[in-house]
Amino acid sequence: MKKGLLILFSVAILLFPLLSQENTNTQAEDVEDLSLEDMLNVEVVTATKKAQKISDVPATVISISAAQIEKYGWRDLKDVFKAVPGIDVSYDTSGETRTLVVMRGIPGNQKIAILQDGQRYSPTTGERFVYGHNIPLSFYKRIEIVYGPASALYGPDAYAGVINLITKDGADIDGIEGGFGYIDTKAWIAEFLFGKKINDDIDISLGFRSYHGEDYMLHEDYEDYAVVNTYNLPGVEIKYPIRNWNFFGKLKYKDFTFGADWQHYLETGAPSTIPTNYAYVENNLWGHDLKHLYGKYDKKLNEKMALTASVNFGSYELNPASNFTIFQDPQLSMIAPSYKYAKSSYIKGQLQIDYQISEKVSLIGGAFYEKVNSFPKTKNLDNGPFHLDGKLVDNMDDPPFSLIDPNGNAFGVIGLNYSEFGERNYDNYGAFAQTQITLSDQLVLTLGGRYDYSTLYKGTVNPRVGLVFKPSKKISIKGLFGTAYIQPANYYRWENFANPFIMHIPNEDIQPEKVTSFSLTSTFYLSSNLSARVELFRNNLKDIIRQAIVGPEFNQGQNYYNPYRSLMGWDNSVDWVEINTNLGDMYTQGIEIELNYKMKDLLMNLSYAYLDGEDKENDHHLSKVSPHKFNLNLDYSMKQFSIAMTFRYYSEVLTMKSNSVYGDSGDGTYKFDGAFVAYMNLKYDVSKCLTLNLSVDNIFNTEHYGAGPFGESGWVQHRSP
Repeated sequence: MKKGLLILFSVAILLFPLLSQENTNTQAEDVEDLSLEDMLNVEVVTATKKAQKISDVPATVISISAAQIEKYGWRDLKDVFKAVPGIDVSYDTSGETRTLVVMRGIPGNQKIAILQDGQRYSPTTGERFVYGHNIPLSFYKRIEIVYGPASALYGPDAYAGVINLITKDGADIDGIEGGFGYIDTKAWIAEFLFGKKINDDIDISLGFRSYHGEDYMLHEDYEDYAVVNTYNLPGVEIKYPIRNWNFFGKLKYKDFTFGADWQHYLETGAPSTIPTNYAYVENNLWGHDLKHLYGKYDKKLNEKMALTASVNFGSYELNPASNFTIFQDPQLSMIAPSYKYAKSSYIKGQLQIDYQISEKVSLIGGAFYEKVNSFPKTKNLDNGPFHLDGKLVDNMDDPPFSLIDPNGNAFGVIGLNYSEFGERNYDNYGAFAQTQITLSDQLVLTLGGRYDYSTLYKGTVNPRVGLVFKPSKKISIKGLFGTAYIQPANYYRWENFANPFIMHIPNEDIQPEKVTSFSLTSTFYLSSNLSARVELFRNNLKDIIRQAIVGPEFNQGQNYYNPYRSLMGWDNSVDWVEINTNLGDMYTQGIEIELNYKMKDLLMNLSYAYLDGEDKENDHHLSKVSPHKFNLNLDYSMKQFSIAMTFRYYSEVLTMKSNSVYGDSGDGTYKFDGAFVAYMNLKYDVSKCLTLNLSVDNIFNTEHYGAGPFGESGWVQHRSP
């Protein structure tokens, strides 16, 4: 491997011992037989909470089928982002994020609501969603990506968009599917799915996937990480471990659906933090367990009315082994693990009524109640893995230094005089409604809104207005206005950590962050083989939740200080203490152009996205995005063989002004170079029961970087390989 470049090979073997004559390959061939218009105008359910064709919903929706997932060799949800328009993505950031996803200029992994079968999948308590090797796409028959705010339907965190992962029914699998693969980073994949429609009343599906081994060793090829090889840590190895597994199950019985899933994530802790600050060792891990259990009852009451009632249980637990290994002296000889822990759980009940008032007017309405138990992420723990012993209360001793130093500087938390952590529970409840009115054969109006009330941050109202105009069968024009909000979750209110470079302390006074969005979309079917989409959009964000340096004004005239800097023998300036707070406004705007072409066995998707905007807190420049992005997806199929390729170009990447290298470029642009990257997957159907795949990431061995995580301050890398 050429030094400084990144390349990843994977080989997968899929075995299908079928219990009937239907199989996945046949389903894929059926998709190829569809016309271009039929392929792009499938029914989706996420945009309006009911089944409608994409051309009829007042939103931009991308629907990705299981056949596309197979052909492109996408293993996890993070792999899809390199192939869709309007998304900036960085693949090797910190363990708490793993993959940084920015949709239409709105940064933050907690700002895209992730659903599974329409039920919330991302943590209800607002933790950053981790896109790692932890969301196996083999479980899903369809992925729906909805651009733009959707709090009017889905409440908190449906801010930049919504992604709905729709699991396979037993009838979709109709037998047993098994897979085994090897990735050249020294990792293995094994997966198993079973599904069967027993009769007209019973359908069952089960899935399991294990991803185990090591991740890409950045220090072997990137000079920025060469310092890792200078560590002298007896008894430990430099490794980037992965220890992941997933389970899902679904049972349909008459009008009832029961579902369960368990995501166990444990990957290397800090691949993109500064190596002189964090050690890259075998036990440096970041992990969590996400669990969900739900029951849903769907009943058509009569020809005009249907009822949906659901009960959801869920939990999020930070793995007690999660830790960063922090160096405590400038010579890199004194290290200490800093463990973290957090846990939350919820129960939610929801009732929804669908009512077809007349041939031209429909109504969806509902109400919900949710009770949340939340133990926020702790401060750094010296002794771990941490165990609660059945109590969600942390009664550990205070740090080995005073909370108030002799000069009156405060350590730890705002508004509290001791460093206690415990449960911070709250309730959510509210109601939503949406009506669609057919004004004429060409014009449909959508009106909706939702009221959410949290005992933590009080009430929010989010309206939505959409208009779909179809002057002909080949042209669709959509306009959409909507608002959304990010909850000031306990994760951000109580986030607390310390290292020699920065100290972060809690802030209970955060308010919801809000966005107002406008979009105008036109879709044209230029011929039976060619279609085009053009979209203009603008997002206005206010009260943005982000990090800020704190001073005496936050603590009744007392300064804060970082004791770790004293231990390192460095300046103990208050400029090294920060909080999460509501700070400043910004806007993003742009245009997306997409072309789709189909000719016999060839499918082509070409997109261009331009993004502009202003962030007053970043010297009026956006950050973590590329102004220009091109994507070309090519899919060519023959009888037993298919090849799928993605070519991705992104222009210069804009950074924060606090970026330790590129933030002081002298010309006020804060940027580093973009790149051209290519991906390929080869699939060969040996027989009806055996398929071979070879996936290659970064075909041309291109050294390329994405935006750094978080505030891009001195304690993280200025960019991510």
